[in-house]
Formats: sequence, structure tokens, C-alpha cells
Amino acid sequence: MAVKSYEKDGKSLWMVYVNVRHPTVPGVRKQSKIKGLKTESAALQEEKKLLQRLTSELMSEADLGPTWGEVVNAWELDFRSSEHPEIAKATFDDHLSILRRWTAEFEDVRLKEMGRAEVKQLLKRIEREQKSRSFTIKLKAGINRVFNWAIDEGRVKGIVVLPTESLKVGKWVEDKPPEILNIEEIRLFLSEAKKLEHPWYPIWAVALLTGMRSGELQALLWTDLDFTKSMITVSKSFDKRTRLIKTTKAGYWRNVPMSDELKSFLLKLRKSNPGVKNVLPQFNVWKKGEQARVIRAFCKGMGLPSIRFHTLRACFATQLLSNNIAPARVMKICGWKDLKTMERYVRLAGIDERGATDTLKLGTDEDAMAEVIDLFKFKADR
Repeated sequence: MAVKSYEKDGKSLWMVYVNVRHPTVPGVRKQSKIKGLKTESAALQEEKKLLQRLTSELMSEADLGPTWGEVVNAWELDFRSSEHPEIAKATFDDHLSILRRWTAEFEDVRLKEMGRAEVKQLLKRIEREQKSRSFTIKLKAGINRVFNWAIDEGRVKGIVVLPTESLKVGKWVEDKPPEILNIEEIRLFLSEAKKLEHPWYPIWAVALLTGMRSGELQALLWTDLDFTKSMITVSKSFDKRTRLIKTTKAGYWRNVPMSDELKSFLLKLRKSNPGVKNVLPQFNVWKKGEQARVIRAFCKGMGLPSIRFHTLRACFATQLLSNNIAPARVMKICGWKDLKTMERYVRLAGIDERGATDTLKLGTDEDAMAEVIDLFKFKADR
């Protein structure tokens, strides 16, 4: 607090400044200034009134707790300044980006004043924007993370029920079948890429014959291949955001058996590229995450359906399923955690879903791969 005199237009005037901080809540304060008072006595009286008013406002606002914007900022600062093994940095950055973009309207809203009605309206707006169901679920999860963090850290008190509780995300309706290539299109795709000596041909071929994810293929080393046992160990993945090697998406390693076609192809590839550590070419455009643009351009030129890189993994799975490989065995090879993802590929493969669960018997990966269609057996005129 301060009462000071100052000169203006040849006259002596008085100014009052009051700054009040909350005694127990860090960072919460109120401040105000009054100028143009004619006497010191008037300034002292105003100082007393201002102190009472600011103290009252401060305590009322402190009872309401911090705003959504303040908590999100504090949540980010806490994450960046300490270790949080329960959430990956990429996942955190995704949540933060979505929250900044889609919850800006709550910036100055107190957490205690954010209820189901407000969040429900937000979810309805996202639905009108035709955002995907997975996006909506991610936003809802981000809001939950922030609220739970604020409660655990004592930033807000008195919240028993989260504003997202009991709010259901609408069912996702597929307006069209996902991108996929049938077996003839796969053969045409590979044969043309090979004939044209496309630089991405080795990458696409290995993707189609292993079902590995893009990042897993980028991180694949020759030391991960056991040609004696005809087995590939998938234990790591390249993260295009951090440009670092991390664990696989599922968080655990798995084995992918080599078919005879794949084994022969890889042996030739190793012989033609001696001394390199990585199995596949390391293109900068791939490291930037632009592999979909390359494959779409190629497909357009060949008159094939436009697909993204991840479609090659779907092609691998559907071809296994089409050849009566049990979904549980395909899950094991591809590294999926549950059957929810598999349901989509079961439909794509044209399998009766009610009968598919009858085949859920775990078998050896080698047996499964022995039944894979020989994708590299092309007609002589191609």
C-alpha cells in the first residue's frame, strides 16, 4: 500500500495504490490505484475503503478458485518442468493443442463454474464441425486430465463430479468404407513400383508383407532380423515429432515371422546395401511424416484407389483374415491390444463377424505366415 503526493499543472495532488495478496493461495492478488485526490486526509480515507473492497473481492474470487485458462497454463508448466511417465510427451502435446484451440471460450471461466451444460454445448459444437469421434473422445479426455490434475494438486476444492461425467460421445457412423486395396490391386501396386524402380518400393513391399507401422519400419535395423529363425523382432518406433526412437505404439515388443517371399526379398536388399544399419531407406520426406503424399501420388499415376501409407498395414491384416487366419493370431502379429480394432478389418475381409469369434484360438505365428498370399508372385508379362 502507498499514499504519495505528486505535482500536476502546478498543483499538489495525492495518489493511493493498494496491492492485496491472498494469504494462502499463491498467485492470487488484487490491485488498484486512485489518483487526483486533493488532500492527504482524503487519500488516507480512500486507501482504507480501497483496502476493504479489494480484500472482500479477493476472498470471494479465491473461494471460486482459478479460471480454466490459469489451470491449463499451470498444468502445462508442471508437465514441462517435471517427469510424468504416465503420459507421453506427444500425447500431452496433442491434448494441449486441442484444449487451447477448442476450449478458448472457457479461458476466464472459473473451474467451479464449468458444468455439464457448458461441456455439453462444446461437444455439440464439435459435432456440428463434423469432427471425428476419436477427436471428440480425445478432447473429453483432455478436459478430464486437467480437472483431475487440478484436484490432485489442490488447485481447486469442492469439485466432486467432473463436468464430462455421464456425457456420452455419439456413435461414429462410417459414411464410406475405409481405404483398402484388393489382392489384384496389391499385386499391380507392387509390380508397377518394382518395374519403375520407385525409390519407395522396398518400403512399401516390406510394409505389405509384415503389417508393420510406418514408425516401426523406419526404426527397423538389420540386427532386428533373424534369418535363421525367419523372424523379425519389432521393439521400437521412430517418432516424427521428436525425431527420436521410442517404444512401439502398443508399448511392447512382438515377433513378425518372415514368409519365404519376404525373406528372399530382404536378403537381396541387404546384399545390395552393405554396411548400413537401417533395413529401409531413410528419406527426409518420410521422417517428416509425409509418406501418405508420396503413396497417393503414385496410386493416382497408376489409376489405383488413393490410399495412405497406413492402408498397407490394413491390406496385410485383411489378406491374413481372408485366408482364414484367426483374428487373435493376426492381432498378435500386428501388435493390436484388443478386438475393437480387429472388428474393422474383419468386416473389410468379408468375414461374418458372428462366426469370427469361433476361430479365436491362439496358434503359432509361423503357421499364420505360411498361409499368407504370395504377394510377390507376379505374372511373367508384368
